[in-house]
Amino acid sequence: MPHPVLIAIDASPAASALLALALRYCRPDEHELHVLLAIDSTFAVHDKPAPYTAEELEEYPAACEEQRLGDAAVADAVRQLQAAGFAAHGCMVAGQPVDAIVDKAKELNCELIIMGHRHLSRLGRLLDPSISAKVIDQVKVPVLVGVA
Repeated sequence: MPHPVLIAIDASPAASALLALALRYCRPDEHELHVLLAIDSTFAVHDKPAPYTAEELEEYPAACEEQRLGDAAVADAVRQLQAAGFAAHGCMVAGQPVDAIVDKAKELNCELIIMGHRHLSRLGRLLDPSISAKVIDQVKVPVLVGVA
């Protein structure tokens, strides 16, 4: 049975570097890849991909666009991984990124988490601590951190 690996992405161009890491270190016959994108709850219009109503588009245009971009990023990542021969699945979760990543890794019983890291100044780290550092502190599996 393939071992699950979680790839935590965002909708930025840096996600392609994380997919490249997965392709470099994972094997289609050994690993099942799960792509996760955590979106801020204030930008979550739906729990699952679904068409937006005219009211939603009018009342929450920024949230609809943010969720559309997230859905597209997850779908694109899954397509790339499947094209490389992997069993790949994706989902977008509304919530805090650290909680979403840790919870999904536990739910899937992952053997590895692949995620990115932002370069922050000392002040930046003080005001907005690293998501990757928080995840590392909360899980008991290896975390491969790609630098974007």
